[in-house]
Amino acid sequence: MRFVADDSTRQWLQDFVPDPERFDWDKGNEPKTAKHHVRPEEVESIFYHPYLFAGRIVEPAHEEWRGLILGQSEGGRRLALIFTRRGEQLRLISCRSMREKEKHLYEKNL
Repeated sequence: MRFVADDSTRQWLQDFVPDPERFDWDKGNEPKTAKHHVRPEEVESIFYHPYLFAGRIVEPAHEEWRGLILGQSEGGRRLALIFTRRGEQLRLISCRSMREKEKHLYEKNL
């Protein structure tokens, strides 16, 4: 996965309030997180701890804009959240445990 800086999204995330109404959950994204054994509450809890917006994902390429957030859940699990923005809502695409390179990036930048 390759990503690039995206200052407008970084700013939006700085002001993001992790209220349940700000997350866009549907029948498509819940099974994707469940297959990685991640519950919606874990995803939402990332925003109550220091997290890193790694940037906009450019490889693999997708029609819709995607971003990567690296963070820690309430239980201390390190997670990689792939998302898009829909208006003022954060739409989860997938969430899984961090890969080794992502763990190093997260630790280095926090």
